Amino acid sequence: MEQENKSTENRLLAALAHGSVVTQGLGILVGVVVYTTQREKSRYAAFQGLQAAVFQLVNLIIVIGMWVVWGVFYGLSIISLIKLEETNPEAAPPAIFWIAMISMVIPLIYMVLVGLYGLWGALCTWKGKDFRYLIIGGWLEKSGLWKEDSPVEQA
Repeated sequence: MEQENKSTENRLLAALAHGSVVTQGLGILVGVVVYTTQREKSRYAAFQGLQAAVFQLVNLIIVIGMWVVWGVFYGLSIISLIKLEETNPEAAPPAIFWIAMISMVIPLIYMVLVGLYGLWGALCTWKGKDFRYLIIGGWLEKSGLWKEDSPVEQA
């Protein structure tokens, strides 16, 4: 993007859009609101809002998928635990049960990493830098969702 008006307001809105990742889902709306209210006023804030909304939506879908997979895995481990309880009540839980319990950490770690990446974006945009999420930032610039020749920045 060419040199743009990165006023305090624009930087704040961009940082707010990225930082709202900590709300786990509601931040998507913040990004959409920043995009829709700023697309005629500030390319910088609008693009950052759109990028933050898409990033958060994609990662929300991934996190839900991870929790569903974990839930299925956990459910299967509980079934084996119940069957073991019927045959040998004194036996220790099977290994699959402990694997399922420990694997719960994977979606949690992923959620923390997504949050930290979004907060990094908030810090970068607050400083007035052009921030791009890996894959998503470049994809948005090339897609039809964002056009460089959209509204002209007012100095």
